[in-house]
Amino acid sequence: MATITIVGLGPGPVAQLTKQAETTLLGAERIFLRTGSHPVYDWLKEKGKHVVCFDKLYTLPWKVPGEIYEFIVSALLKEATLHEQVVYAVPGSPAVLEDTARLLQERRGADGLQLKVVHGLSFVEEALAHVNLDFADGLQIVLPRMHLEPGRFTNELAMLVCQIEAMRLPSDQPRVDLTMEWLLKAYPPNHRVTLIWTDGLPEYRTQSRSMELKNLVREYGDTKYFASLFVPPIGSAQKRAGAQSWSTSLG
Repeated sequence: MATITIVGLGPGPVAQLTKQAETTLLGAERIFLRTGSHPVYDWLKEKGKHVVCFDKLYTLPWKVPGEIYEFIVSALLKEATLHEQVVYAVPGSPAVLEDTARLLQERRGADGLQLKVVHGLSFVEEALAHVNLDFADGLQIVLPRMHLEPGRFTNELAMLVCQIEAMRLPSDQPRVDLTMEWLLKAYPPNHRVTLIWTDGLPEYRTQSRSMELKNLVREYGDTKYFASLFVPPIGSAQKRAGAQSWSTSLG
């Protein structure tokens, strides 16, 4: 039976690989990575592993959102048909905002496909380690275009905005200004938020910076890897002050 094993690589440093993920990767003859922009890629090369990544696909002019992920899944399914065993690795966790893993899950059982998942630490745990959050107060995890633009969120609960670049296609230029614009419809300009990102290769260390929402674009600067934004809820005092300010400006 054809089997695809999806391995979560964690949010960055090789040290954050789970033991199960490490064992699976080192035991594979060939490994497919959705992207080579991850410290585990070089680590596997140093171990003498045959590694194939899909980075070049992100430079192509895809016309339909998600088309690139359908292509990757089709390539993996074909490989599984030819060689029966395929190991496919993705950044973070296969269970968190990973379209290729979701598409493969939908194909589970089709044409005799067996799917195994080796979970990894996601960027969510890493991001929340940088903010003071009490889970008892609740948390929303949202995406810019899917949730912020249509207003599918509440400012009464803490929120983690993922993939804040707000791109329609993988080849698009990042639009952090759109994320800021949509948030400013629900939060005052001076609302304190925390930008969380990794500094890229070789270490992929996670960093964070607190700022006022109105300064997000300036503070974001150049493209950052796995950038998220933690937005605390609006307190009752802020709501009263904001309502008074907005009513004054309307009057």
